[in-house]
Amino acid sequence: MAEYDIIIRNAYSNEHDRTLAIGIADGTIATLEKEIDAGADTEIDAEENLVGPGFVDSHMHIDKSFAACGERRPKGNESSFDFAEIMAREEEYFADASVEEITQRALQNIEMAVAAGTTYIRSHVTVNHETFGLQNMEAVTAARDEASHLADIQLVPAARHVPDEAGKRILSDAIELGKHSGSINEPVLVGGSDPAGSNKNIEGTIEAWFDIASEHDVGLDVHIQDGGTLGGYTLERLLEYTEKNGYDGRVTASHCFCLSHLPEWQIDGLIDEFNARETSVVSCYQSTRPSMPVRELLESGVTLAHGTDNDRDFVFPHGNADSLEGALVESTKLHGDRTFVDDYRWFDTNEGLGWLWSMITEQGATALDIEKQYGLKEGNPANLVVFDEPSPQWAIISQATRRYVIKDGTVVARDGELLPEHKVTE
Repeated sequence: MAEYDIIIRNAYSNEHDRTLAIGIADGTIATLEKEIDAGADTEIDAEENLVGPGFVDSHMHIDKSFAACGERRPKGNESSFDFAEIMAREEEYFADASVEEITQRALQNIEMAVAAGTTYIRSHVTVNHETFGLQNMEAVTAARDEASHLADIQLVPAARHVPDEAGKRILSDAIELGKHSGSINEPVLVGGSDPAGSNKNIEGTIEAWFDIASEHDVGLDVHIQDGGTLGGYTLERLLEYTEKNGYDGRVTASHCFCLSHLPEWQIDGLIDEFNARETSVVSCYQSTRPSMPVRELLESGVTLAHGTDNDRDFVFPHGNADSLEGALVESTKLHGDRTFVDDYRWFDTNEGLGWLWSMITEQGATALDIEKQYGLKEGNPANLVVFDEPSPQWAIISQATRRYVIKDGTVVARDGELLPEHKVTE
């Protein structure tokens, strides 16, 4: 009997900055050595190319994925529209969609992400007491359980109009459903959106979020999308409530568009509070503003992760659930111009590209609170990707082929395609 299930030889590791052999047994990384003098059931020659941990997609919406598909052109995409119209189209779509249909599209989205190298996902999920209730949560909980051999999936139910009792009740019910449905023990968090812009009640909304989170002893990951000083004030209040409720290290603020609009003194103050409260920030390639202080956040020690957000739904008609693609788009958007002085084309440099890589790997692992079992370390889960390029920089620039995706010591995808025996869609 072979000593290892898989040995990856001639692998370049960014963490170790050298080539090594990786021995995988019983779903874990058993050995990291210069050479391994043993056999394995499966041997992979990395050809001195990069082997990295599976990507962490810190912000998806798998319940909405592919809602705009099914016609010759993307549905509901004939003209530009504001967010209120997006919500109306979603309401209409979900009122007609079955749990089984939403589940299948969520599974398709998960398969797409895994084929692109993602093995860890945090997905927000819309629940709504006014129309479709808990059906989205039922669907993605079923998808999470069915696809557990492909990705570790955290769910973040988000209810609109949380300050009212019906909104608080359905959000609480969604958390209980996510925590106790099926056999998968993955975190479920409180989600929500825009205390000012959506709910017109900053204090009531944030207070309700923390009340529900405390009741269920779960973390928070909330959309803060209002811009300018309104968004800045909302972030300040979120951080103050974090301290008040003893929730340091358990809160994530997603998008935070306002960071592109605020004066330097206010950004400096927010950075200090992000670090003091151990609050993570998540940005997404479609919505990152070119003037967002990404470099300043990262170099100041703020956990700044990345998500691919929406895939082919009424928010965005495009999207491939591909974190590497997202990193390339981020590099282009953050390129800047000569008025940026020191930051001009910084995200095109090796250092800048390295930071973008960290946003879809280590930074994401910290945001999802999985850093202790993440990465190329002996004893960690064998969730790995073998690329056809020698470094994170070239992987981003050339959009490297994901030659092998390994989840818990099993090869589940090759050359960008999920292996047929691991597909979960019908």
